Amino acid sequence: MKIGIDAQTTVGQPTGFGFYVQNLTDTLLKIDQKNKYLLFYPKGKRDLSTPARLWRDQATIPFEALRKGVNVLHHPCFSVPIITPMPVVVTVHDLIANFFGEDIPFYSRLFFARWMPFSYRWATRIIAISSHTRSDVMRVLNIPAEKIRVIPLAAGAHYRPIENKAEIARVRARYKIAPDYLLHVGTLSPRKNLEFLVRVFRTLAPQYPKLQLVLTGKKGWYYQGLFHLVRKEGLTKRVIFTQYVDEADKPALYSGARIFAFPSLYEGFGLPPLEAMACGTSVVASNTSSVPEVVGDAGILLSPHSEKEWITTLSHLLNNGREREVLRARGLKRARYFSWEKTAQKTIEVYEEAAQLKR
Repeated sequence: MKIGIDAQTTVGQPTGFGFYVQNLTDTLLKIDQKNKYLLFYPKGKRDLSTPARLWRDQATIPFEALRKGVNVLHHPCFSVPIITPMPVVVTVHDLIANFFGEDIPFYSRLFFARWMPFSYRWATRIIAISSHTRSDVMRVLNIPAEKIRVIPLAAGAHYRPIENKAEIARVRARYKIAPDYLLHVGTLSPRKNLEFLVRVFRTLAPQYPKLQLVLTGKKGWYYQGLFHLVRKEGLTKRVIFTQYVDEADKPALYSGARIFAFPSLYEGFGLPPLEAMACGTSVVASNTSSVPEVVGDAGILLSPHSEKEWITTLSHLLNNGREREVLRARGLKRARYFSWEKTAQKTIEVYEEAAQLKR
């Protein structure tokens, strides 16, 4: 069986979508000797505009897949092609655009919140990356449960505790980070609730004069208020924006952090907390959407609206190395529950199931 996969999100500077596709395809090629995989890449390494992405989804990839005799087509991030004879599998990561439309520019909102969900009804099978996303798809889009399969993500194999202090120091120096820091990993956007985290840090900062708050990730939509808040509070030397971090540097960055803080308002899965746990870092995260599915009892889950809870909890952990060690052990154990081999094997089962069905 020939399986075609859209790999457009792996070029340039990948974020969550790109890491999913890269890890999935790498593992499929490693474990599956029975099927043949064709990966479809765009020309160039720049992010596609919304019109270009729509054309690619609906015309370019289906035509190439048909020409190359693909039996099952997988769209792992964006919209489902309406016209194509072969079965199509789509991965739905979240319905963020439906719930946080005000955080997305108008034309992008039309694509992500209107067109993409509309196109899902043409999918032969839908992969949801969490039970929470599956529930959202059923409730908001009225898609039947029998069409959806839940397949969780995993942290990459390179995410592990870095014990080499020199390596941690090298990465800290590269991004101009002090030895003592709280860490957040993710795109800078309102949904990540980073202004909330800065306000929490503002309260903690006088008690911990050497502590920094490190915010990694590319600039998303409407991030300007975050930078304004940091300047207004006089925290420009205490809040470090690294921008995009090389994937190879992330394990050391996680491993060197005192605590990983993740107050996101909504996640389809929540990969950064899992990566942090895999690196042995204590996790404090929000208790919303899919995050509890990922963190379980291996981290501390708090309301993303209660600054008081976050201030109290972070202060307690900063002063309690023993409790951080307990969370470290739980996190390492929890992270081992997820693996890309499991994800890939379950995805192959969905391909095989889709191949038996007519579109």
